[in-house]
Amino acid sequence: MGDILDEVTALVRCRECSWYKNCVTPVQVSTEDIAQFRIAMQGTNLPEQARSELDQIMESLASMSQEMILQSCPIFTQRLKEDPELAQRIKEMMQNWGKERELDR
Repeated sequence: MGDILDEVTALVRCRECSWYKNCVTPVQVSTEDIAQFRIAMQGTNLPEQARSELDQIMESLASMSQEMILQSCPIFTQRLKEDPELAQRIKEMMQNWGKERELDR
């Protein structure tokens, strides 16, 4: 009976989650985020050279983060932490992505 209650609780928590059906998304760093960083930098006493370098670093990080970092809902993250087998299955799916189509040809 406990298993059924656990499953129902997990389903309800998932449906109530603000990320519902959007468990994982790439990090989005907008031009507005970069503009806010630049505004914050204007209030510092850093030399212009250092500000310029930080600005370039920020743009590079924004670009890289969109390719390398994912945001995930707290429920999805918790499930991955609690179930290493689930994480392994997802990893295997990603490693074998497209291989089934290649075999069908």
